[in-house]
Amino acid sequence: MQLLEQKTEAADATIAIGPSIAVELSWVLLAAKREQLRAHRPGLEALYESPNGLEERVRSFWADGVADFGEQLVLADQAQLIGSVEIEELLAGVAQAAIDSPKELPLGSEDESDRAVFLQRLDRLRRSPPLRRDYVRLLRELWAEVNETWESQGRRLVDVAVERYRRRLERGARWVDLVVADSEHLSEHLPGLIERLPRGSAVTIAPSFFSGQGLLFDLPSGILVGVHAATTDSSTRARTDLLAKRLKAFADPTRLAIVQTLATGPMTVGEIARSFDLAQPTVSNHMRILREAGVVTGTRRGTRLELEVPTDAANELLDELKALLNRSRKQDDRPG
Repeated sequence: MQLLEQKTEAADATIAIGPSIAVELSWVLLAAKREQLRAHRPGLEALYESPNGLEERVRSFWADGVADFGEQLVLADQAQLIGSVEIEELLAGVAQAAIDSPKELPLGSEDESDRAVFLQRLDRLRRSPPLRRDYVRLLRELWAEVNETWESQGRRLVDVAVERYRRRLERGARWVDLVVADSEHLSEHLPGLIERLPRGSAVTIAPSFFSGQGLLFDLPSGILVGVHAATTDSSTRARTDLLAKRLKAFADPTRLAIVQTLATGPMTVGEIARSFDLAQPTVSNHMRILREAGVVTGTRRGTRLELEVPTDAANELLDELKALLNRSRKQDDRPG
């Protein structure tokens, strides 16, 4: 199955949106070591509560202290199967990709120690045919245990989420705003990663049935972002928290004046400090709040870090308020 792809001017990137068995498997694997992921996910609870030995096999497969199976996403990406929803197609691609897996990867979303672990795993899979067979066998058996839940519940919820994201992007929403509104984890970590990557990097958004707080992985083909497919109370709180943060950023008179000034053109922290006769640390603190709220962005040009206000920031804030009110009205209109 192909991921839906479209070009969005707001993000200057090609956005692919769709279900991903590779992403679902990442959460299934992680749940072996993170028991909190099993809550409210019947397929995972049944998987790891049954005496099938799979929990211990997952826990002991990589005895290197890292719970994530990030190398599985790297291999799926190398096989160009991140968007696959056919388990056998994915497993065949992973097995083949492991034979010629990359020896060096930037993996900008990972810290140095985790990056080294993933590269070491890829090296071991590349060198050992028996290990590759055991790896693929484990993935196959895990998916066999959760496939019924995926087919009966998960696929429908993911398809609905994909369509929701697609419609919102078509209406001009920025992909970054959509995913951070659905995940507090992504709202904390995604902006920093984006600033380090080339403008126009490809982005894959994969709503996931088995997901936790959010997935962010820097792959050779681009950024992979996993979000929970279902709208829950926690995701609603994350959206309102982000909106409240933006409103708070605008509420301070000094920050509002800075935003008004930046709307006329980019400036550095030093230039803003001189313009407002403020101490540079004070301005830096204001800019931190504005950037965390997504009101201001920074672009490095040579030795200068220029801060600016996206032209549609105010409109997006108004759109978010309208969307929040509209969602509330629709919920109130539902039959009891």
